[in-house]
Amino acid sequence: MGSGQVRPLDGLEEYLSIRRSRYAATTLRNEGFVLRRFVSHVGNIQVRHLRPEHVADWFYGRNGFCGPHTTRDRVHREPVTASTHNFYRTRLASFFRFCTTRGWTRQDLLRDVEPMRLPTVKRLQPAPADLLAMLEATGNGRDRAYIATAINSGLRANEMLRIRVGDVDLPAATTAVTISKSAEEDSFPITSDLDPELRRWLVVYQDDLDRPLHPDDHLFPARSAGVYEWHHAEDGSKMRTRSAPIWIPTRPMGHAERVVQQALAALGLPTKHQGTHTIRRAAARHFFDSMSSDVGYDAALRTVSAMLHHKSSATTEQYLGLSSERKRRDDRLRGRPFLSALVSTENVVPLRRTAGGG
Repeated sequence: MGSGQVRPLDGLEEYLSIRRSRYAATTLRNEGFVLRRFVSHVGNIQVRHLRPEHVADWFYGRNGFCGPHTTRDRVHREPVTASTHNFYRTRLASFFRFCTTRGWTRQDLLRDVEPMRLPTVKRLQPAPADLLAMLEATGNGRDRAYIATAINSGLRANEMLRIRVGDVDLPAATTAVTISKSAEEDSFPITSDLDPELRRWLVVYQDDLDRPLHPDDHLFPARSAGVYEWHHAEDGSKMRTRSAPIWIPTRPMGHAERVVQQALAALGLPTKHQGTHTIRRAAARHFFDSMSSDVGYDAALRTVSAMLHHKSSATTEQYLGLSSERKRRDDRLRGRPFLSALVSTENVVPLRRTAGGG
């Protein structure tokens, strides 16, 4: 098939197959959802016949998702948010660059689709005392151990939910973790604060299961709801009882964000849109603040970037709400002279009006 005859669907499958070896399954699934939705919209035309108007129509046309629209399964949807718009645009931009390098198109297909400005959102950042208080606000040993792990590691929710009992090596003070974005394995250190929390939970976990823990058991397991049963009393009446919930070690905990939200609510803190990422960001920022005064801004930033498994320090700066430019400005100006330092007082001639002067 010549380069001019490639159809979007064929190009998409080639694009995704190449990226499959470099990105996590969740990343590819989200990307594939967006791109297949676009391909379905434009139909089976050749890539060389794609025009900026096709792309703009997908975003802003009569049934474009930037306005009220109806999906293929006839569900009415409200306009997407600015962040979703930008995510869709970014995924298309990557695919279109691939098409350009393959020689399938020379068009600037995103010419008429500009990134949307995101509203500035003040992110919740619990203080260290609040993070520790969240431990006491949990409802059971699993939830306490989960929040303790989040506080002491800065891991993402899906990274923690993949941890098995056999991944935890308490004598070596390490935990084997698979990083979501890169699919890399990391041996993450267990802090002296986290160690007793994990030990306490593992004892409770084993007692609740009434058997030794297996290496493949999820460290943070799902929990079944209690089962209602009817019993007949001696007088012939019926009485309903509910059995206690039990752990399901073969499945990871679901809705981890609820564990965090319940702890935040107990402290009187906001819960809307909060989750494990709230703890991750706060813990990382406090770690950075504690280091920067000792080792300097750049060294602290690199260390926290490694902790968060970010590919670049710029990503970490944005994630933590930092700015190296502002840091340099503050260091340059705080407590120092400004304009007076730029002028030598020896060369200053005072200007004053004299009698008979012009």
